[in-house]
Amino acid sequence: MKQTLLFLLLLTLHTVHSQEQQEAYIIQADSTWGKEIIKFPIEWAPKLTLEGYEELTFAPEWSKENHDDFWSIIMTWRVKTNQEIPLYELEYNLLHYFDHLMKPNYWAQEFPLPEAEFKAPITTEKGTEYEAQLTFFDGFHTGKVITTYILGQQIFNQATEEAIIIFKISPKPYTEAIWEKLNAQTIITGFKKD
Repeated sequence: MKQTLLFLLLLTLHTVHSQEQQEAYIIQADSTWGKEIIKFPIEWAPKLTLEGYEELTFAPEWSKENHDDFWSIIMTWRVKTNQEIPLYELEYNLLHYFDHLMKPNYWAQEFPLPEAEFKAPITTEKGTEYEAQLTFFDGFHTGKVITTYILGQQIFNQATEEAIIIFKISPKPYTEAIWEKLNAQTIITGFKKD
């Protein structure tokens, strides 16, 4: 009897967790891409000012330093907000996210803080779009400082008071083939700009 109750409890928890993850997906990617969902606020990044969640979509070989997929990810934030989030606030959150993400690590005790350089945003029918470069200490794979390129987009929906912020990230310049792979991943939530 106890085993049956335990099995039913575990099955219920698994079903609820699976449904929650399935409903949360924002980016459609094939099965070779990795996926992780993290709710905001994040305990390990206390300076973040966002409430909602993030979805990380990893290129298949993102952890291999000598592969074209290295550090190529799509970081998507779905957050509560009553207005489009200004670029300076996105930059603040991105920098603190990467600063706390890489601490602690076994590569070094001290290393430079992340730095970002955003170009002026452009408003399009798809939302606000921007380019940026982010330099940070890679505490996951190499123990080196790396610079990545970012193609970003923010879609604000006033009716639901939410925004989706997408950061497509890679250390490869925009002319490299990895950007075709990153740009081929699509939004599947039906979330539309107001």
